Amino acid sequence: MEHVLVDKSALLWTPSLKDTMSDLTLDFTCKTAFASVAGRSHLETQTTCQDYVAARESNAVTCIALADGAGSRARSDIGAQVAVTATLAYVCKNFESLWQNMEKHNAKAAQRLINRCLDAFRRKSAKLGCEINDLACTLSFVAYSQGRYMAGNLGVGVIALIHPDGQLETLSPPENDELTNTTSLLNDPKAISKLRLYRGTVLAPTGLAIMSAGTAESLYQKSSGVPAPAVQKLLEWNATLPGKKFKAVLSEHLQQSIASETADDCALGLISILQRENSIKRTDFAGTE
Repeated sequence: MEHVLVDKSALLWTPSLKDTMSDLTLDFTCKTAFASVAGRSHLETQTTCQDYVAARESNAVTCIALADGAGSRARSDIGAQVAVTATLAYVCKNFESLWQNMEKHNAKAAQRLINRCLDAFRRKSAKLGCEINDLACTLSFVAYSQGRYMAGNLGVGVIALIHPDGQLETLSPPENDELTNTTSLLNDPKAISKLRLYRGTVLAPTGLAIMSAGTAESLYQKSSGVPAPAVQKLLEWNATLPGKKFKAVLSEHLQQSIASETADDCALGLISILQRENSIKRTDFAGTE
């Protein structure tokens, strides 16, 4: 399966005729929110939640990553944490080089990221005395830096995007084999070719959401292939509510309205890209008035 390179034209702001005479720079800020809860089956067996999601901001990069541990693997809950931690660190440190790799050859960018996760798996498995396969999990991430976003999806996760006009779109649907009921995992031999990468330019406020398979049962409409309207509402709340207040709202919503509808673990990550007030800066071309 070839990687997909996406430059979302719907995110591009078209300037007026007057504005075409100037260079325009928009200054954005990001807000992230995330939560994960154990599903009914794991609550009944008192098993640790195998989904993990976290966010990081460093080097002018904001990144949120999510991993869904394989239910059949003994240490997949730890593997999910290792994968997310490695991804956040690597993407925040190497956003620029990954962006350039994606422009020329997506396979190189995919190889670098997955190899970093596998290196972390090897170190953790040696420490735990287990096999690397015991740590198997999926991976989804979204990152933003200086007017650009990139995203990646391996496995059954879903990445949703909201356009500036409020329209919801599935940036990356779940990947799974309906016949064998299998999905790609980080330790799979073909993981590099299965990791779907995307990038785009952001010139208007927007938002993205990443969700695990359990969450997608409620927030992704499989029949139509589009996110549920609740995704838009959650992104709006993330953009407008105080962070501490929304964190409580998100955790409660995930537990009461989403996890209650599935036996699977649930994880959800949100990133809202917001325009700062008075953030449009204009630099006229030399010689113009």
